[in-house]
This record gives sequence, C-alpha cells and structure tokens, in this order.
Amino acid sequence: MKIWISLLLICLLFLSPVSAESVYEMITKGKLEQASDALSKLSTASVRNGNILFYQALLESDAGKSVQLMNASLDASVDIQYREEIYCKLAQYYLLIGNYSKLQKIITDYRSFWENGKYADQMIRYSVLIDQHDKKYETALRQVDRYLLDFTDEQRQQCGKIDKARIMNYNNKNIGADRLLGTLSRLRSGEGVPQALYLLTLRAVEKQNTDDAVFYYNVLREGYPSSVGFDALVDKLLGLTANKKSDSEADRLTGTFYSIQVGVFSNKGNAKRQADLFKKYGHKVEIKDKIISGIKYNVVYVGKFSSFEKASDLKLQLEAENHEAFQVVAR
Repeated sequence: MKIWISLLLICLLFLSPVSAESVYEMITKGKLEQASDALSKLSTASVRNGNILFYQALLESDAGKSVQLMNASLDASVDIQYREEIYCKLAQYYLLIGNYSKLQKIITDYRSFWENGKYADQMIRYSVLIDQHDKKYETALRQVDRYLLDFTDEQRQQCGKIDKARIMNYNNKNIGADRLLGTLSRLRSGEGVPQALYLLTLRAVEKQNTDDAVFYYNVLREGYPSSVGFDALVDKLLGLTANKKSDSEADRLTGTFYSIQVGVFSNKGNAKRQADLFKKYGHKVEIKDKIISGIKYNVVYVGKFSSFEKASDLKLQLEAENHEAFQVVAR
C-alpha cells in the first residue's frame, strides 16, 4: 500500500501544473527555454489570459509579433504589475522603429496612469527625443532641465546631462555642450561617461580636430572596451584629413620627427601590452608620459621617421592589419 501511495505522490509531483507566476520568474532570470517549455504546459483555456499573453510576448523573438501579443494582453486585462512594464516596452519599440506618433500616445497614456511610476524618468527622456525629432529644441531643453531637478541620483543625472548636451549640439550651443561632455568624460564611472567620450570623439571629427578625436577614442577604447559603436568611430577617424604635410626643410632644421601614435592609456600596464603588440613590425616602440587636461596618460608611439610621408605609409599598414585608427604625430 505504501508503494502505491509513493507512486501516486510522484505522479502528482510531475503532473502538477506550472503556475503562471513561475514562468515570469524564469524569464526574468534568463531561463528562456525552461519558461517556454513551462508556458506550453499551461492550460490552453487560459489563452486569453492577459498574463499568459504577456509571457508569450516576452518569449517571442519577432519584435512585431511581440508587440501584437502585448497589445492583446492589455485588452485581456493583464495584471497591473505587468501593465506598467508593457507600456515601457511598447515605448521602446515605437522609438526604435521611429513611429513617434504612437510613441507620444504611449507616453501620454503612461503619464495619465502612473504620474510617478517607476518608468517615469524613461518616459521623459523619450519625450525629449520626440521634441528633438520635431526640432523643438528649446522645449526639449526645458524638459531636460525639469528631469535634472526631479531625478537627483548620480546615474540619472548623468543620463540627463547626456541628453542636454546632445540637444545643445543640435541647437548650435556647441561650447556649452562640449563643456558638459568634458565634465562627464572625466568622471570615474557611470553610464554617461562612455557616451560622453563617444560624443566628444564625434564632435572632434566634425571639427577636423585629429588630436582630440584620437585622444577621446583611445580613452573610450581603454576604459570601456565593450562599448558599441567602435567600428563607426574608426570609419570616421580614418576619414579625417586634418593631418597635413609640414615643410620638410623646416622639420629637418628644427629636428622634428614623426611617429605613429597607437594608443593613449591611463593605465601603464595597458600601455605596455599595447606596445608589445607592435614590436613585431620592426620599428622602435616607446611609451611616453603626457599630461592632458591635468591627468597623466601613457602614450604609445611606433617608429621614428624624418618625413611625414614615411610615417603615413606605416600608419596605413598598421590600420589595415589591426582594424583601428591611428595618428601620425610630430615629436
């Protein structure tokens, strides 16, 4: 008898239905395959359940179909705890596809339901992007200033200042934007630091300022190697035409020579590793200290040439083989 009872308990254990809430927990923990399998075992009678539709939307790989499921879950009375998250995800989707009219509606609806919701800061930033798209720069700046007053923690302050600098650039307030980005770029950490370095690199490229562009790019690459957008920056840096040939006779008389700058590092160990990578080319590799904006950096130089042309030839070779942007500098 005890054996039968034990077998019955085992069967009940394996046949017990998975709760809908546990599916969501699996998704938030990244256990997507388990969540998908568990979701398929839930009763088909609950197909119109708003929560189930929301979970299906989270597991759907096609963004368009996921949005359809989310909208269906809203119509099917999804729990309030998920409704706010759905509005945030819909806003992200409409922003990505550039549908600003639907994005504006989502923002308006969200604010009417959750004036002080947990995604209120994101909704303000999306609203700023809409104003930017519509070239309402002054309105966008007012929204950013209000954001900076309402959200005073360090992380969101950095995000707001990035938004403000970007809008100021669009509004031809470049000096103020550069000053704001420069301050952000010198912070020790935070989401806004790599974004500031990226934008400063782009600004330097626009101004054809090779020295600044390569400097900010190198600082970004060293401090935030996992950042996205490096390929785009390299393409822009390779297109710079700011380096110009100097008068050879004047260089000869003043003792000027040229090297290829292949990295600027705040960490000496990183500079040494970079230097080791370029010793195979058979040219002298040096690490020199340089004070930039009051901070000491370690600059890695390759080669020592009497003419800009010879240094430029090596630069092109190094860039082609390393898929990076370098700089010929006079020393």
